[in-house]
Formats: sequence, structure tokens, C-alpha cells
Amino acid sequence: MYQNNPMLNQQMAQLEQEFLQKKQNLMQNFYSQNQQNNYQNTQPSAQPQPAPTPTQNVNWIQVNGLQGAKEHQVPANATHWLMDSTEDAFYVKSSDEFGVIKSFSGYRFSAIPQEELSDTPKPVDMSQYVTRDDFNALMEKLERLTNAQEKQPAKADKGAKSNG
Repeated sequence: MYQNNPMLNQQMAQLEQEFLQKKQNLMQNFYSQNQQNNYQNTQPSAQPQPAPTPTQNVNWIQVNGLQGAKEHQVPANATHWLMDSTEDAFYVKSSDEFGVIKSFSGYRFSAIPQEELSDTPKPVDMSQYVTRDDFNALMEKLERLTNAQEKQPAKADKGAKSNG
């Protein structure tokens, strides 16, 4: 029905673009307000924390367990880094332009042993190695055996016949 009127098609496309932009703005405002309210309610201090902004540094948001991470609202076109306050884990949650969650992943981490962090090398178990004296004694035996074998006369072939 609109196919015959290019002017009407252009107006419809422009209205649809404006509608999508307003919808996105409303959703961002809603999720942003909801996020701030949820975050303020979970924090014991009276000072509200700023919402994370897309920067190079990561702004960690504290959540209470996996369930808290699942319930955490992420505004449209945003990625939130969620630090679990109940266990050694963190979560990364991202949304698309409509505020629909497009990825949610979790990671567990453990402490790195202090030996690995320090500059001192781990002691070597010397019981697994031959001492220099044992090695030299073995070399002497090998030399004696080699010399003794070289000094033995070559045995004549018993099956050989003389043509002479």
C-alpha cells in the first residue's frame, strides 16, 4: 500500500528510526535508574557509587553470589564486571542495544602460591641426580672396560679355510 508513495516510505522510515532511538533512550534510563536503586539498596554506606562507564579501566560491581549476578541489570550497550562477595569468582555480563543480555560468563580464581610470586627459585631435589664423584667413578670403569676390550686380540674366524 505504501509502495507507490516514496515520500510516505521515507517518512515511515524516519518515524521508525525516531521510535527506535526513543525506545533505546527510555530503556537506558530505566535500567540506569533501576541499577542505581538496586546498587544503593545493597550498599550499607549512604554514599551512592557511580554507575560504571565504558573506559579502559574496569569498574567492579559487588554482587552477592551467582544469584546476585544473574539478577543484576545491565543497561543497553553496556558490559558490567561483577565481583562476587561470597566466593572467589567474578562474572562478565553484556547487553545489546535493546538491553537484552547477549553474554553472561563466570570465572573462578584461586590464590597463586607465594613461592611462584617470590624471586627465590624452588629448591632442587638433589637426590634425583648423580654426584660428581659417582659420575667420575662410572667414567673410569667405562674407560677401563673400553681399553680392555681394545687390547684383546681379534679372534680368528673358526669357519674360515686357508687357500694356501
